[in-house]
Amino acid sequence: MAQEGCRRGTEDPVPSMLWGLDPLHGVFVKLYVRDILELKKSQQVPGIFFYKTHPISKVDILGTVVQKQEKERFYTIGVDDGTGVVRCIFWKKQQLMEVPKPASSPRGFNLLDLLSRITRLEQENSRLELGDVVQVHGQIREYREQRDIRSFSIVKVADPIFTAQISRMLALPHLYQNFYDKTFQIPKTSVESNEDQSHILSLQSKIKQFLAQNQVKNFYQRELETIDMLSCVAQHGQQGVCGQDLGQSPAQELSSLQCASRQIHAAFQEAISALKMEGVIFQKVAGPNELYLVTDEEKQLHDVILSIIRDDSSRPKYVDKGCPFLHILSCVRHNYGAEITEATLQRVLDRLECSSDIISTMDRCYTAS
Repeated sequence: MAQEGCRRGTEDPVPSMLWGLDPLHGVFVKLYVRDILELKKSQQVPGIFFYKTHPISKVDILGTVVQKQEKERFYTIGVDDGTGVVRCIFWKKQQLMEVPKPASSPRGFNLLDLLSRITRLEQENSRLELGDVVQVHGQIREYREQRDIRSFSIVKVADPIFTAQISRMLALPHLYQNFYDKTFQIPKTSVESNEDQSHILSLQSKIKQFLAQNQVKNFYQRELETIDMLSCVAQHGQQGVCGQDLGQSPAQELSSLQCASRQIHAAFQEAISALKMEGVIFQKVAGPNELYLVTDEEKQLHDVILSIIRDDSSRPKYVDKGCPFLHILSCVRHNYGAEITEATLQRVLDRLECSSDIISTMDRCYTAS
């Protein structure tokens, strides 16, 4: 979420010439109302606001109408999404003039008739009442030191069983974690990006191969960096980043070595992070210096998961379909380690199923065999 500290400072987090490189710039960004009200205003360009390092001008919100007011030329409504209330303004549109209805085309298509239907639908949607659920697309603006949204469209959402609101509630945490909360970085050229990705994939493959061949149960990253076979792959990928000249002084040589060491360390970090996302390794305690465990070799984790499925699949609520994936994940995090990821759990479940210890049923549910 946006912090009060984001309002401080006189310079924009990212130069304006680079804003177009950010995929969030120029699109309707789904945000919590609370964050819209707390966005930092650009010091360079009016109408641009920042969520952390991302330049934003247009937003997409879903909420309940809690305020309503009609003016001569526009309407104002207050939309509440559970985190805050923001005022949305939309202008009244002029009515279409009455024109003679032309004959229909041979195929029965009448453009003016279709336009008239669209206009009637827009007018019906503009008749909002308190308690209506609406989706608003609009541009953020500040008027007389008050933050509001100049609406391009307001759509009344028929949501009797809260489907749209639940969907939004589930989608927003994912968007924040995977896009909004990540620092905007200037993309590399395609050649540099492809080369870097190739080296990381190569290192990732070598680490996976090393762990399997040696049946490694756990390790620290610094231990892998001492393995010649692996460090050579990482070092090859960083050649030229901190190149050394023959005429360097001892101090310059030391600086170059330190730079190369940092680059190699970063390559290992990226490869290990990819292996975590794949579920090959995991941590019981999160942190760059904490112990990594190899999923296939951590038999205690396998036993815990198998025990949970055996115990809970016999309960009345799970006896027909089996234990849902998310239920198993919650139990594993409670009984074994809070940092267990979905990918790690899925890898263990696949192995247990291959060994016929469990059986998968519909909807990612599992029961003991």
